[in-house]
Amino acid sequence: MLDPARPLGNSAQAWAEQAQLRLRHRGPDGHQRVTLMNGRCLLGHLRLAIIDIEGGAQPISNEDDTVWVVCNGEIYNYLELRKKLVALGHRFSTQSDTEVLVHLFEEKGTSMLDDLEGMYAFAIVDTRKEQLFLARDRFGEKPLYWAPIHDGRGLAFASELKALLPLEDMDRSLDVAAVAQFLALGYIPAPRTHLKGASKLRAGEAIVFGPGSDQRTFRYWRPEFVHSNGHRPFSQEDAIEAVRHRFREAVRLRLRSDVPVGAFLSGGIDSTLVVSTIRELLPNTSLTTFCASFDEEELNEAPYAKQIAEHISSDHHEVRFSSAELLNIFDALIDHYDEPFADASMFPTFAVCRAARQHCKVMLSGDGGDECFGGYRPFFSYSRWHPVRRVPGIHLAADLLLRRWDTRWRGIGLLNFLQKNDWQLLYPELERSSTLSCFQPEYQESALAGLKELKDAAVRHARLSYPLSAIEDMANGYLPEQILVKVDRASMFSAVECRTPFLDRGLFAFAASLPLEYHIAHGQGKALLRRCLPDWVPPEVRCRRKQGFTPPLDTWFRTSLHRQMEEAIADISGRLRHVILPTTVANLYQQHKAGADRSPLLFRWLVLSRRLTQARSAHA
Repeated sequence: MLDPARPLGNSAQAWAEQAQLRLRHRGPDGHQRVTLMNGRCLLGHLRLAIIDIEGGAQPISNEDDTVWVVCNGEIYNYLELRKKLVALGHRFSTQSDTEVLVHLFEEKGTSMLDDLEGMYAFAIVDTRKEQLFLARDRFGEKPLYWAPIHDGRGLAFASELKALLPLEDMDRSLDVAAVAQFLALGYIPAPRTHLKGASKLRAGEAIVFGPGSDQRTFRYWRPEFVHSNGHRPFSQEDAIEAVRHRFREAVRLRLRSDVPVGAFLSGGIDSTLVVSTIRELLPNTSLTTFCASFDEEELNEAPYAKQIAEHISSDHHEVRFSSAELLNIFDALIDHYDEPFADASMFPTFAVCRAARQHCKVMLSGDGGDECFGGYRPFFSYSRWHPVRRVPGIHLAADLLLRRWDTRWRGIGLLNFLQKNDWQLLYPELERSSTLSCFQPEYQESALAGLKELKDAAVRHARLSYPLSAIEDMANGYLPEQILVKVDRASMFSAVECRTPFLDRGLFAFAASLPLEYHIAHGQGKALLRRCLPDWVPPEVRCRRKQGFTPPLDTWFRTSLHRQMEEAIADISGRLRHVILPTTVANLYQQHKAGADRSPLLFRWLVLSRRLTQARSAHA
């Protein structure tokens, strides 16, 4: 918290105490606060001790206490940075990775971000300039929320939204545009939250906040894909070797830890490459692996994970997840995410993280492989037909056929693909009127503004041809705002740090520069990664199609979640009818009970009803 205009007073100390209590799960190993600038700045931190366990407590300052830092996450290349900074004359008081941030800031200011390899959300206070510098890592692995205070003269920040809610003067009114975006996507893209008074930094974004109204927000990095237009700077064989080398280095950096490190193992391509690389780097070290299993055979990846675990001789743990377990954690986990968030795989993800915490503080995962190496099925199935979309008049012809053909015809999906513009393929939800029509008339204009933001973003990404535009859009939106949010909250709820080797800056840049056909071959994506796997990996793992981590929502809404859905409909029909037209949700649920699968949309409404009720209560 920073207010350059006046001392913060007792209310700031009271808020800091509340914030630390609400974030205790993220840092159970210790907490500290310092007051700076004659009481006009307060920094607090809760620590999950991983590097320099005894001496790395935060906040940390430079030699003369003029620059201070708190950081959530890890700076993986801190040893290399530390060596350079010591050579320049800087004196270190700890062995912590965080301390490199204050000295690097002294050397380079905000351009220090160019040198960092890691996952982080940090705050640096320069007491000489009375400035606050906030930054979030390139891919958005770590979150950072902020809110203006004291009529904009000050700024408060935290790792989770729940820590900002006790602020006395925060605007807790509902952001309807953000709610519309959630209904379209299943998450709320940064910088919005569902509350008007709170914002979140985008991935690769930073804020400089100083005296008066001096505030500057800038994006220092974003994932971009380069269309090679047939140019091949590397042969496929050279590209495979380069990916192997870069990935090995990414894993090596992420194994730096003073506490035990384990790995998630689903038996898919990404996690198999992670654990096989760990075993290559640490051939004589014990390795603990974890996977989730489901009662439904078609969803269960555990047999594949077991095969890999046996080959690498890991201490493997299979975490069984059932509908009974769902009911035990449902309300608490939904509330823990603070914002409306509708990725149901949060439940098994949390269960596996909770089990892992009994053995490890740090876990490596395969997240990011799909976004970096083209792993989503629509990308490579559409790439087969994409050249047809460039045929003159094909859009008009497809549109005419769609008007005449029975919608049950098996080729209707191809006609839809040929008929749409590239931005419509990125966000098909924006073509549906249901997202807008579910709001009461007085809120529809705000909802439309939120949907227009999504459409404008899709149009910007459509500068690249589909599916390249879709891959880039996933890396900029779906990855930081859904996948990484799910992983961060689920893991940190159990005080587990999750590291993702695929989200290495150099590895990503190399993968993004390669021709698309290197990633998509023989009707499947991740062609490069399949060939990067060791020779001992069996064909049933190497050639597997992508299988999501999604639990059986369809069944749950007919059984385990029946009561919760009825209560959500009652809330929307009662306390929330001033915002939402209640017939929308009730009709969806009736369709689901009649046999149609409406579970993805129902889950969004179930989550939303709980968050809107809490937001309204907080506002009252």
